[in-house]
Amino acid sequence: MSGFGRNLRWAMALSVGLAVAGGGAIAKIDAKKAVADRQANFKQIGGAFKAISDQLKSPTPDMAVLEASAAKMASLGGQADAWFPKGTGPSKTYKTAAKPEIWKDAAGFAAAAAALKTETAKLSEAANSGNLDAFKAQVRPVGMACKGCHDKYRVNPA
Repeated sequence: MSGFGRNLRWAMALSVGLAVAGGGAIAKIDAKKAVADRQANFKQIGGAFKAISDQLKSPTPDMAVLEASAAKMASLGGQADAWFPKGTGPSKTYKTAAKPEIWKDAAGFAAAAAALKTETAKLSEAANSGNLDAFKAQVRPVGMACKGCHDKYRVNPA
């Protein structure tokens, strides 16, 4: 092989290596921002669940509010597993209620996140059906999915 061919291969390998290394730098996360985004998303889920609870206390719940709130919960609940990238656990530089168990027990946490996704999707389907009794029946499984994660993977506020 000529010197030119060897040099071309080395140059190509170096370029690929630099591109991969550069991509790794781009993929680095801003943990403080990721935690803030995660907390904002969970506040939206909590707000939607409160709106549902408030409506269910009413003698005539507004199905439009239930549908919108359930849709928000399903949309956000389906993304929750992605809000916990490595490096966003407990830290001295930001506050988080996320326990280290999230990353130590990745399979268990993935199952808990999948339960949230499944149950919030069912809640949204029940809301869209217009069947208030079916909707009410699905609220408890959603609450249990939330509790399942909070009990094991979240520091409870004092």
